[in-house]
Amino acid sequence: MRITPVTVFIAFFAVLIIAVVLSKIKKETIGIRSAVVWLCLMSGIGFFGLFPELLDWFIRLVHLEERLLFVLLSAIFILLALIFNLSTRFDRMERNWAKTIQELALLTYQLEKKDKESKK
Repeated sequence: MRITPVTVFIAFFAVLIIAVVLSKIKKETIGIRSAVVWLCLMSGIGFFGLFPELLDWFIRLVHLEERLLFVLLSAIFILLALIFNLSTRFDRMERNWAKTIQELALLTYQLEKKDKESKK
């Protein structure tokens, strides 16, 4: 293993992000699902940043030729997975909002109806 300024920067960056995520978990400003995703992602980046030989072994295992291609394909895969997760959450929230608004409209209608009946 050769320590270079780039590997030190990658490891420092990963540790910094992990510290931020752990701080957000402690303050309860981030959900556990998001925290686990970020912790796994940053741990992997830090680990493979420090031990790129293992990344080379994994690249040979999946039959790719270049480290950069593997990293880019991995990043695209992770981004697509995150986008899918966000879109499904957004759809679920939209359905919940619609249901809540419909229930609120029904309750408002019932209250107005009772109010009119009580005035008669």
